[in-house]
Amino acid sequence: MSIKMIRIDDRLIHGQIVTAWAKNINAGKIWIVDDGVAKDDFIKGVMQMVAPSDRELIISSVAEVPALLEKLDGEGDNVLILVKFPYVAQEIFKAGVKLKELNIGGMGASAERKKLFKNISASQAEKDTLKEIQDSGVDVYFQVTPDEKRTEYK
Repeated sequence: MSIKMIRIDDRLIHGQIVTAWAKNINAGKIWIVDDGVAKDDFIKGVMQMVAPSDRELIISSVAEVPALLEKLDGEGDNVLILVKFPYVAQEIFKAGVKLKELNIGGMGASAERKKLFKNISASQAEKDTLKEIQDSGVDVYFQVTPDEKRTEYK
């Protein structure tokens, strides 16, 4: 399969994605899966402006994941999937993605979230979802940048 990475990062496209991760996995496509972004033309435009011009940007809702997975499965380009929330990653795995790794790179603090790892925070519901993903056989890990050591989620 051409899906090379699924990353939880609530900033979606930013400097680390553009300069490090997309290049590290040689991603020809960056796929954002987020219901809010998919229905907001202004935010979609912003994402298109900040995305690297030499990579295709795909923005979809969670409901579109099964059809897009099937389409992208046979294509040659490597794909980097970006999501904001663990439950979206869980839906991608349930849809049948063959990749069995989940990178947690950025989840900001909020009233319901507590510190999980370095400057990554999660609510109890998000931690429960990450545990369910891990229990399904997916390697869940923290790694903010490609040159940083991978730390397993426990």
